[in-house]
Amino acid sequence: MDDTGEPGFRRGTAVLVITVIFVATFAVAALIPRNSDFPDLNVRVCIIDSGINKDYSLLSRVVLERSFINTSYGYSVNLNTTGDSMPLNNPHGTYVAKIIARDAPDAAIANAKVVTSNNTATVESIVAAIYWAVEEAECDVINLSIGTYPFIQGTLRAAVKWAFEKGVVIVAAAGNNGKGGIAGTSVESPAVYPEVIAVGAVDEHGEPYDFTGRGPLRNRTAKPDIVAYGFYSVNGAGGVFGTSFAAPMVTAAAATIIKYCQENEWSWTPGMIKAVLTSSATYLSSENWEVGAGLLNTDIALEFVSNVVKRNGLPLVAFISPRNGPYSFERWFANSSTIITCSVFCSGNALFTINYAGLAVDYIHGPTTIWINQTGSFQFSMDIPSNESQDGLSLIVTLSSTNYGILRTRVNFDAASPLARIAFDISHSSWLTDSIYGQFREMYSLLTDAGIAIEEIRFESEITTEHLRRFDAIFILDPCAWDYTYEYNEISLSSTFTYSQTEKDAYLDYWNSGGSILVIGMGNRSLDLIATNELLALFGFALNYDQIPQITIEVGGISSTLLVTDLMNHTATAGIGSFDFVGCSVNYSGDAFPLAQVEVTLVGELDLIYEENRTVMAALEGVGEARMIVSGSNFMFDNWGVEGYYQSDENDRFILQIAYWLIGVL
Repeated sequence: MDDTGEPGFRRGTAVLVITVIFVATFAVAALIPRNSDFPDLNVRVCIIDSGINKDYSLLSRVVLERSFINTSYGYSVNLNTTGDSMPLNNPHGTYVAKIIARDAPDAAIANAKVVTSNNTATVESIVAAIYWAVEEAECDVINLSIGTYPFIQGTLRAAVKWAFEKGVVIVAAAGNNGKGGIAGTSVESPAVYPEVIAVGAVDEHGEPYDFTGRGPLRNRTAKPDIVAYGFYSVNGAGGVFGTSFAAPMVTAAAATIIKYCQENEWSWTPGMIKAVLTSSATYLSSENWEVGAGLLNTDIALEFVSNVVKRNGLPLVAFISPRNGPYSFERWFANSSTIITCSVFCSGNALFTINYAGLAVDYIHGPTTIWINQTGSFQFSMDIPSNESQDGLSLIVTLSSTNYGILRTRVNFDAASPLARIAFDISHSSWLTDSIYGQFREMYSLLTDAGIAIEEIRFESEITTEHLRRFDAIFILDPCAWDYTYEYNEISLSSTFTYSQTEKDAYLDYWNSGGSILVIGMGNRSLDLIATNELLALFGFALNYDQIPQITIEVGGISSTLLVTDLMNHTATAGIGSFDFVGCSVNYSGDAFPLAQVEVTLVGELDLIYEENRTVMAALEGVGEARMIVSGSNFMFDNWGVEGYYQSDENDRFILQIAYWLIGVL
């Protein structure tokens, strides 16, 4: 996790930045009425992007234009032209428009320009463009080949939800930050939102590109929803790549389905369009969290719409995701709890009956009915009470609703007897990447491959003495992480989480009863150390307000680290020569002791330079089997650290030794 304290705003070719300037709005718009002389342009698609250069192929297709690049939306300039701003010398919006014009020849295009020549846009301009696309441009589909850090709430989230409820299909690129899957959860906003059709990118062989955003999301929701080819050939002289160019293919397919419904005098909804596209996608060998339902197949989608039951002229289509499990990196154990999230898309508001069957049915706790209004989800848990291994377990979850047919998801798994049980406590972190599906996925795999059952503590209400005592050790991940909120062109850090007295008492009771704890921290740029240290103070620890190392750089998407080589002689560190570190030092008192330290160079009075040793990892032993380690960095523990992308090739072995020491194996 980057410790700069700033979220990374990325998309295929545009970055969203935030400024704080407010003045009056001014924009230029050109309008061609919906009932103009242009034939068959009854479906409208809004492209919110860098503008469009209109050549002969687009001149008659672009029927409405407006630039949102002005100071009222946080830009430093007013730019009233609607031609392509050429971010990174690339006519990004024009390429998107050409793909839609090619694949949906009967679709009219509304051009909403938000991306500048320096490859930036503001969230406020995108929000304004969404409202404009619905209220003034009267668009049926919105294409967003842009993305940002996955904010769950905020003005962008509200605008997308509002547009969906107004009956507009929203298609968004999943993002180009997949990094071959090593990043874990990497789908961006607005693609993460349930109302949006999130589009990943595959090559001509149907294999996911390394760059394509992948899921699953923090709550195990499968994203992206679908994939399309992630490249666009430019006049036979090369091409461009990205989820930015996969998304407009899905947008064009949505427009084509809407046109088909109009021709047959059928109605449609955005939920129906999403369900049709996912139901008709071509199966790919990659998993749901990489490619969603599969590869876009417009011809099959049209055939699908023709053949389904219609009610009052509305084709009734439903889809469930994921359709099988577990994911390849998941390991499930006996006497442990596993929570599974299923997403459901359908044409309208429907009541689904849920049935569970199979050898694992006695271990299932979940709803038996669920109302879905076009898009929704439900969760069920599997709790296997036996300590004995159970092989060949299966579960079939069936959803049924009048005229919608049958939806199924299948789960086939073995439940091994665990060596120990460890909980990842993510209840006090709002970062979507903090989960076994995000930046700690490789640590999860490392530990489960060693026979250790891993569960997540996701909610503060779960921090009770009774619940904590179910586990041999608790890994507290990024406690009291700053929450990034975006309002009125400004990013602010807010302290969303603090530890209540009840929660602190629960952890203290757990410790006094022999439970072990690992705290994986960071510096004050990432965590609210005041809140974090309230918990650590119970055990004689504190995270300090320094930054080690003081400077980091990023090369090829991978951060530089400090290689820690000064490790104390201890069971947990035996045979370990180094580990990676970016974070803060650790203060300890009482019976606690250091496990690792680094030498830092400081500037004192009269600008005198001196060196000082600072502890970066410390430990404590309590009553019985109680043991505790506090680290000032999460870098060793994240996916890149475990897989050896930084400097040390011993991070994975060190993590195992820490875990074994905490659970009493060492």
